[in-house]
Amino acid sequence: MNNEEQLIASILYCTLIFVMSVIFKKFPPKEINSLYGYRTRRSMSNKVIWKSANVYATLYMLHISLWSFVIPCLVYFIFPEQNFMITVFGNTLLIFSVMWSTEKYLNKHFDKNGNPK
Repeated sequence: MNNEEQLIASILYCTLIFVMSVIFKKFPPKEINSLYGYRTRRSMSNKVIWKSANVYATLYMLHISLWSFVIPCLVYFIFPEQNFMITVFGNTLLIFSVMWSTEKYLNKHFDKNGNPK
């Protein structure tokens, strides 16, 4: 891929992450399930945590996905030949930050038994 194609592919990748976030926002999971939503052992422990984790993770992901468009735009001027690879790696780190932040949120608002603090 040439540099411009990498930039376009990177922006499309960021768009995919953003669209997924919007879908989660518009159609949140109603019941605890193993297919759709923010799924960790902790978030699936009860319905209150499930709902709270999914609301928080979705909002955080929406913000992160908007900021993710900055990555390919900056990388295009620094390492244009590696744009797509760096964008995917950067977005992977951002997705892990959603998981880390959501678990931190759950620890702050719920005890180990799943009761609100």
